[in-house]
Amino acid sequence: MAAANCAAPVECVIWDLDGTVLDTETLVLEVVRCVAESHGKTLTAAAAEAALGMRPLDAWAAVASELGIDATPQQLFDASEPLLRDRWHEAPLLPGVARLVAHLRACGVRLALATSTSRATLARKLSTKPDMQDAFVHACCGDEVVNGKPAPDCFLKVAERLGVPPSQCLVIEDAPVGVAAAAAAGMRVVAVPSMLQKGGKPSELYPAAQPDADAGCVCLLPSLLDFRPEQFGLPPFADRIGETIPMHPAICIRGTVVTGFGRGSRQLGIPTANIDADSLRGALAEAVTGIFGGFASVGDSPAVYKTALSLGWNPVFGNAEKTCEPWLLHDFGGADFVGQEIRLIICAYIRPEANFESLQALIDRIHRDAEVAEEALQDEKYAQHAADPFLLPSTATVARQQQQKVDVRSTGGAVAS
Repeated sequence: MAAANCAAPVECVIWDLDGTVLDTETLVLEVVRCVAESHGKTLTAAAAEAALGMRPLDAWAAVASELGIDATPQQLFDASEPLLRDRWHEAPLLPGVARLVAHLRACGVRLALATSTSRATLARKLSTKPDMQDAFVHACCGDEVVNGKPAPDCFLKVAERLGVPPSQCLVIEDAPVGVAAAAAAGMRVVAVPSMLQKGGKPSELYPAAQPDADAGCVCLLPSLLDFRPEQFGLPPFADRIGETIPMHPAICIRGTVVTGFGRGSRQLGIPTANIDADSLRGALAEAVTGIFGGFASVGDSPAVYKTALSLGWNPVFGNAEKTCEPWLLHDFGGADFVGQEIRLIICAYIRPEANFESLQALIDRIHRDAEVAEEALQDEKYAQHAADPFLLPSTATVARQQQQKVDVRSTGGAVAS
């Protein structure tokens, strides 16, 4: 990330909520699909993009227009709200949020929210997150302004109430309409895109970053784990372990190995495994990507191994969908784990995804990532995750694997790879 203009000191950081602080995307899309299907329509990527970052009624108006749903925005909202109301508290913090919030507070920077969500819904979304309730000194909600994003009303109201000039406010946003709203308010914006094209590139709806601009988008980040406070005149983080950043909280994924040690072994000479897309989709926000370290176990064995893994679209290969490819840092003697359960605890962030000029450059970087993970995971702050019960095989997994072994012995065959 290029250095940003630090002429105006940052006195306040104003955050968007949905898709920036909280991962509500998975839950919302699930409900929107359900409501759309009840009207005989299928939710499209274009409809989801059209609604991103808007107030609920505006969002439903956009979806209805895009899909041709014969219902009013209020009717669609009334159908969706009961499905969401009792589940808002489930939405987790996005990676890097807790870390950055704690750091900014320690630096004396005031934090506020400018969100399209209503006041009542905001309370539900933060009801199980007391640290976030304490962190944000003020919030302007979608039902408290005349004009929602992309109008600048909510950002200007926050600045006015805090007595901070717009030039001294830094905004963190995930949606193009939010970026436009903050720019219109005369504020600098860090965009962490949640609208991604095939291959993981940010949507063309996001403006190009202008690091030296006095207002508008000054940088685009893959995630808040890549935020550098010193580029905005603030003290740097001091929590790195080796070349990694601790994940708070760690991410737990349980899935099925669908290709065994496949493409990585064939094309790169590196035994990586792929996790089934459904398990991955339910575990993480669509925009969470990068190279990570952590611990893994597989099949009916309780043995735990260090792992380096990629999470995303792999720009070199141009994946059509998001993948998770862990490299268990252990010699398994050529064993293939296709069809077996794999359990991952992702606790260390290494770097963002990147493209490479050659396959050899990618191979060299993957080996370096493994070295970084191997060294950092020895630290006690990471090593404690290896004893997490999440990594133990479930009773059902053990029973299934034992039955497969019996079936193989009884037929004299082998499990296909």
